[in-house]
Amino acid sequence: MRESGDDFCAVVFGEEDVVLGLLRGDALLKDPESRVDEMMELGPATTRPSEPLEELLKSNEAVGVKRFFVATSHGAFLGVLDRDVAERAVEEWRASSDIEKSST
Repeated sequence: MRESGDDFCAVVFGEEDVVLGLLRGDALLKDPESRVDEMMELGPATTRPSEPLEELLKSNEAVGVKRFFVATSHGAFLGVLDRDVAERAVEEWRASSDIEKSST
């Protein structure tokens, strides 16, 4: 992560791909010989794949969030959704809905 220059969070998995914690860029300022469990943030917030994008983006929990970690109801990791990708998808959907409405 240090070499990439990215502040992206690495997801740390437990048994059955359950999200246990995150490694953020600021953790890299610590001793590089430190163990992952000493540097990770425990119990990160996750969202379900069924969550509507607009609701997710407008939620109080999403304020300042750059990336959403998507997991099943049992906590199994499914993927990462970047906020800018989600916002762009919502904007494109709105624009296409407006076009459809104006053509009818």
